[in-house]
Amino acid sequence: MWLSALLGTVGAGLGLSMGLVFNVRLAQHARHPVLASLVNFLVAFVLTSVLALLGILGTAHLPSHAPLWAFGGGLVGAAYVTLTLFTARALGVAASTAGVTLGQILGARVIDVFGLLGQHIRPVSSAALIGVVLLFLAVALLARERARVST
Repeated sequence: MWLSALLGTVGAGLGLSMGLVFNVRLAQHARHPVLASLVNFLVAFVLTSVLALLGILGTAHLPSHAPLWAFGGGLVGAAYVTLTLFTARALGVAASTAGVTLGQILGARVIDVFGLLGQHIRPVSSAALIGVVLLFLAVALLARERARVST
């Protein structure tokens, strides 16, 4: 089970990288990154609406009793798409994607350590710290490579 979950997350990451390239190209054609983000979310809205209405992944229920903060994922998604349109132009897709991954890891570590948003508290291990440092170095190397290519 963990292997399929791991492959699924790698697949999601590959999808994010491809989606970033799609969005960068769309922003070039739209000549405005926020408009490109809007189009991105309209397409996503249509697709997810069809999936929900058809019950492809099970019966859907409106989350009317969810706490208000639980709807923050949409805000985070919009910020992600819009911000990466700016960073990908400056850093390139590889460094931008690695930077996003580093941010995800740092955010996840903070959430785990403090048990934020209802998550279980999980202390940081030395292996996790080494992983963060290595990922930070990867981001720095990819950004440096991009800076050399751009000049």
